[in-house]
Amino acid sequence: MKTITPIRLAVDAAPVEQAYQLARVARAAYRDDPAADPAFREAFDSVVTFRSTRVFGLVAATRDDVVVAFRGTHEDREWIEALAYGQAPWGFGRAHKGCSRLVENVWTSLLAGLYDEGADARRIWLTGHSIGGTLALVAAARLEYEGFDLFNVTTFGTPAVLDKAAAESFRCRVVRVVNNEDILPDMPWPTMVDSYVHAGERILLTASGRLAAAHHSRDLARRVDRANAIGEGVLPSGPLHDHAIEQYIEKLRRLVDSQ
Repeated sequence: MKTITPIRLAVDAAPVEQAYQLARVARAAYRDDPAADPAFREAFDSVVTFRSTRVFGLVAATRDDVVVAFRGTHEDREWIEALAYGQAPWGFGRAHKGCSRLVENVWTSLLAGLYDEGADARRIWLTGHSIGGTLALVAAARLEYEGFDLFNVTTFGTPAVLDKAAAESFRCRVVRVVNNEDILPDMPWPTMVDSYVHAGERILLTASGRLAAAHHSRDLARRVDRANAIGEGVLPSGPLHDHAIEQYIEKLRRLVDSQ
């Protein structure tokens, strides 16, 4: 019988460990019934979901923690909605108009989920993969603006969606995990006026599964990784391969095991 390893959120865990656990929550958000994921079901005492035409998310709780996760997408229509031009006032700065509209569509349901799960007495985490990560980041910016005390926001394969003022306003820890050849984190928005910057610290996963040095650019990190991986054979990679949430989970799992 296959052993089920429940998701465990630990305040004092290393960022890579926390990212690994949150990536598993982000994967559960791809299910219409997140509790169908055994590791998710074993970890959380309760879960509520919220949705609109283009957004799906969950709010799950343990005794000490509440996690909000937004679903990413493998379809085009969500990105078409998100590609609306321009920025809109949001929180302490400005956010991509398309993404802020998507969050606005589920805002009341999200707040209801947080209150139903007792978020006022628990640590609050937010996460998401792909466009789900952008929505988690935009939602977190507004939650802090409205007075919520967040603990952690971690995204996977997510482009920049905030201006400098909003990106630098976070009081909680913000981590963005980027897999080797995933092109979404560097995707430019079609604008000649507005500027977007990433929030928080970067965790860059190389092709070999190693962790890139924080001060290395992606190009330099790849060069170093190729040099260190000589003799290991051809490593699977590519934009679509590296964007998949399963690849984020697998590389983070290997890192956690090695540490």
